[in-house]
Amino acid sequence: MVRVRFAPSPTGRLHLGSARTALFNWLFARGQGGSFILRIEDTDVERSSREMEESILEDLKWLGLDWDEGPDVGGPHAPYRQSERGEVYREHARLLVEKGMAYPCFCTPEQLEEKRERALAEGQSPRYDGACRDLEPLEVRKREGRGERPALRFRLPEKEVVFQDLLHGLVRFPPGSFGDFIIMRSDGRAGFHFSVVVDDAVMGITHVIRGEDHLTNTARHVLLFEALGYPAPMYLHHSLLLGPDGGKMSKRHGATSVREYREMGYLPQALANYLALLSWSPPEGREVLDLSELVELFDIGDLSRSPAVFDRERLDWLNGKHLRRMPLDELVRVAGVYAPRWSGHPLFAVMLESVLDNITNLGELPSYLEAYGEPARPGERAAEWLRGEVAGRVLEKAEEILREEGIRDLEHAHHLVARLRHAFDERDLKPREILMPLRVALTGRDRGPALPYLLYVLGRDECLRRLQGVRS
Repeated sequence: MVRVRFAPSPTGRLHLGSARTALFNWLFARGQGGSFILRIEDTDVERSSREMEESILEDLKWLGLDWDEGPDVGGPHAPYRQSERGEVYREHARLLVEKGMAYPCFCTPEQLEEKRERALAEGQSPRYDGACRDLEPLEVRKREGRGERPALRFRLPEKEVVFQDLLHGLVRFPPGSFGDFIIMRSDGRAGFHFSVVVDDAVMGITHVIRGEDHLTNTARHVLLFEALGYPAPMYLHHSLLLGPDGGKMSKRHGATSVREYREMGYLPQALANYLALLSWSPPEGREVLDLSELVELFDIGDLSRSPAVFDRERLDWLNGKHLRRMPLDELVRVAGVYAPRWSGHPLFAVMLESVLDNITNLGELPSYLEAYGEPARPGERAAEWLRGEVAGRVLEKAEEILREEGIRDLEHAHHLVARLRHAFDERDLKPREILMPLRVALTGRDRGPALPYLLYVLGRDECLRRLQGVRS
């Protein structure tokens, strides 16, 4: 059975690029009837926090992703936080030491940094020089007896590393591509490469789907799987998420986290839909898809190696499409958070409907709904519609119609607007010349929701009060 995992580090908010990786894994698992495992890589104690872990879990759930095993739901391979799995790593490290495939390293951070800077100055790629690779056992015991606490390094075999990638094909790394790396730190914590491989092995992960910036890491991981005696999973390294300028997606491109887009009023189904379309094209050109449709159509084999460039306008378009396909009662529930001033209004659903074609995200609601508030002082352009004989006659007629008929419902409000236009048929006026004076008189603005909505939501008495205020 397919078993995949998403393993975020709780050092910050859930990045859009990480969310895309999680989504690809989730879609693959759900489409194959497999398991999706959530594992927390929190071995960076200084930068990790439980607050950020909870934030990541919340945002994944908000996107609609669930998991079969994880820190909050448990599972047969618990615990699912690396900080709680120390004994598992120590046990596997002892195995490598016994095999002669790991050795103690007493090099201090200062010594390693000095060697790194020297290599860079000489135009070489920094790599461990093997200073402690062949220490005699007696030397090791002496140094440990003096209180020196060594790290453990993996003894890399001198051979080519070859592995099959589901997207890139056969990937090769020649001998000497990198130096012996740390598997256990001097403080007893596991290194990144070692903890990842041990967990993938013990948890039975069958496929690792992650960004192509991990290709070099995978070469190391393949060697570790081999040394530990475990079969390596299948790998797929997808393209990275890039900003519009072709650089790696970062703060200079604006919002980069799921939480930021969530707070701006984007829908989870729209964001998931958009992230899925980055490097993947659904069959028959379909683009507006919810999660169930994505699961049905997604094929990991159809991913493209082309760079995934983030396009905010495309996301806006998709979000607008999802907004307009939502059932109105569900939209009312979701939208209230972004428009608390209006969410308790008995006609909030009608107000939402009136601006739905204009907004791209729910964060824009307050500015579009301002037309239903107290009228603004008209700017110069808007005030022009209130000047002249035609405007005066229009407002006078509108007041007459409202006093005569009232406003029963939205359909009736449409009838009132049609009657007002019909009253000026003989004047050969354009629709704007009739309707704009009324709009500006009611709201102080020259744009906003369609007039029938304004009339219905404001009601007869409020409309008359505003008209009288303008005419006086």
